[in-house]
Amino acid sequence: MANGSDVRMIDGQFDWQAGVNSAKVKTIASQTYPKGLARDQLVWLVNGTVRGGGITQRTGFQPLVQGAPWTGLYQGGILMEREFGDPYLVLAINGELWRVRVDTDNSVQNLSTIYGPGLTMPPAQPEAFFAQGELFVVWQAGDDTTNPIFFWDDGAALIGMRRSNGFVGVADPTNELPPALMMDYYQLRMWYGFQRNYVAGDIVTNKASGTAPFDYRDSILKVTENPVAKAGDAFTIPSTAGNIRALKHAANLDTALGESNLFVFTRKAVFACSVPITRDDWTKATLDLMPLQKVALIQGGSYSERGVVAVNGDLFFPSPPNGDIRSLTTALRYFNQWGNIPISRNENRILQFNDRSKLRYTSGIAFDNRLLLGSSPVQTPAGVASKTVLPLDFDIISTLEERTAPAWEGHQQGVLILQMFEGDFGGRPRAFAVVWNEVNLAVEIWEITMDSKFDNGDNRVEWVVEFPAYTWGDVLKLKKLVGGAIWIDKLFGTTQFTLQYRPNAYPCWINWHSWESCSARDCLEDIPTDCGYPSEAWCEGYEPDMEFPVPPSICISTRQKKPSNFGYQFQARLIIKGWCRVRGFILYAEPVMKPPWNNLIC
Repeated sequence: MANGSDVRMIDGQFDWQAGVNSAKVKTIASQTYPKGLARDQLVWLVNGTVRGGGITQRTGFQPLVQGAPWTGLYQGGILMEREFGDPYLVLAINGELWRVRVDTDNSVQNLSTIYGPGLTMPPAQPEAFFAQGELFVVWQAGDDTTNPIFFWDDGAALIGMRRSNGFVGVADPTNELPPALMMDYYQLRMWYGFQRNYVAGDIVTNKASGTAPFDYRDSILKVTENPVAKAGDAFTIPSTAGNIRALKHAANLDTALGESNLFVFTRKAVFACSVPITRDDWTKATLDLMPLQKVALIQGGSYSERGVVAVNGDLFFPSPPNGDIRSLTTALRYFNQWGNIPISRNENRILQFNDRSKLRYTSGIAFDNRLLLGSSPVQTPAGVASKTVLPLDFDIISTLEERTAPAWEGHQQGVLILQMFEGDFGGRPRAFAVVWNEVNLAVEIWEITMDSKFDNGDNRVEWVVEFPAYTWGDVLKLKKLVGGAIWIDKLFGTTQFTLQYRPNAYPCWINWHSWESCSARDCLEDIPTDCGYPSEAWCEGYEPDMEFPVPPSICISTRQKKPSNFGYQFQARLIIKGWCRVRGFILYAEPVMKPPWNNLIC
């Protein structure tokens, strides 16, 4: 691929919308090597996004709550949806229940103290479970023995919090939701699971068990309708599948998936239960006449309850062997084909290092048209936290034109995430992370923003782009690396660049070039004078065709010393600190007719 009469060859990329693929060899596809990485893919990406085709830094993480009075183990939480107001966070920490007003002033209240005494749970349980139905949030301790706690609000302030009666006796009219683990409010009933068992309470607005002050909606807290449930029994899955890890449902308009399916996840399998819809059908369901229970997946259930994420009509979840991400819809679609396979092969570079014993504590959300799933779990003083987040971008399929697959975007890092939440605030989507701050040694609340260019105030984000190994169209032709260039736009503030390279399959990166570019963010950074009020943000900068110098050469290889700037293919890595967007990246090479290191002493 000579450039006109010039012997200098050019290879590079100007579009990366297909994201990363770490499962393939790093060589880019060409006529002589058609099985390589696609021309619109990267080898890896850290703290970046390929949305729109360019490569940009991820948006920032900003702290909301620091220095809160809580201490001890983080156990779980929920973003409570309110009927007459924006949602707020409710968290279980050290056996106490805390409210965080992310809807207003980010203030913190200890609800166990306000509405106690006795409204606490065992402080040493590593995982608590939450579910909301109607006005009510149910908090299960996670030990399968302590009665749950209910609380509710009237749209303005919390006005009630109490402990459940639990299972009083067979057919007792005062029976309420008993101690359990995972829960899901589905088909107007609160389903709850424990060990290999699951069952549900009463349907909403049952006037026989609900009360008038709550328009009989508190009937969902009672267990009086179904003969199995009110006898203290439950429906069961096969013992070979293991204990239940999650109860979840998804939107369903496709009868191919069955009607009214509640999905029961174990680590090994997924079951689909055809839930009775009417009160009459539910009261007739017994252990001899159980709802239809089908095996949806015989391999690859979910490690985590918090990691099962509903995205439209699908459920995504981390599964064996290494926390691989699976899609329930995709798995069912290819059910009759060889191999019940995950969809996260592109992310194998990081998934292979997951500590499987800690994956049950990872969480995920759907936010900003992306799936965000925690990965790389590690133990912290406040519980198990995810060091990284795996983003799957659905923006590329948000079109009526020809659609391609969603794009995996490597991984994001920067905070240790104990759990993620997302919700709607008056039409504005927001996302939050409960994090362990290693500097402050405290549990904090941070916001995952959609627009901030910085982390933790005004701190620049460091992000890493690993490009494919370029071959200049012929993987068999020897070349000499002589330079390159980069195009960027959206430059905002000071941005530092470090370029590295390596030849062929050399395992180490060689420093090539470092430089800095800057674009004034406002008047004060451009002209040292009084700019008036209000201060206007300056336009983002543009730097086309920034050339790289000739790369340095070192001696590599142990058997035969070779100069590093000669090879059949060359790969580059770019480390960027600051905000900009990469629009194009190319490398220059010159053809070499014979190995230049013959008789050459380095």
